[in-house]
Amino acid sequence: MEARLSVGEELDLGTAGRSAGDQFVFGGDLTSTEGGEEHVVGSIGGFCVTTDLERNAGQCASTAVLPEGQITVQGRQAGIPVPGPVVNAVTGGTGAFRRAHGQVTQRVLTPATWQLTFRLLDVRPYRPEDGRGPDEAPRPVRPSLPGK
Repeated sequence: MEARLSVGEELDLGTAGRSAGDQFVFGGDLTSTEGGEEHVVGSIGGFCVTTDLERNAGQCASTAVLPEGQITVQGRQAGIPVPGPVVNAVTGGTGAFRRAHGQVTQRVLTPATWQLTFRLLDVRPYRPEDGRGPDEAPRPVRPSLPGK
């Protein structure tokens, strides 16, 4: 999957020039070439906050929005706004990804195109009509009879 950024803004906050607390805010489409053609499968958005000037590194958080639900990612990255290859934690999700955990590897192809490889564990089908997965389906309850 690739992230095609349409937004990538560096925010100079606090002290003028590069300083702790500066942010990089990003967003765009998620695309897939499954089936040989590229098509949009979702969107991504997030931010990084500079915490280490010497390594040009900081804490980053992002959310991938897909038809089956959302996946949240968090971790440290060096080289903000164009980090080298990095592996960050999948911290949770919604819908089919509500129990997901694992990691995502991010590799910058160009400043506006990132390759994302998700390795997810515990992803289960989701039934949007009732908000539950098959393992959460209601179970029959024996009626209780008064006086017994």
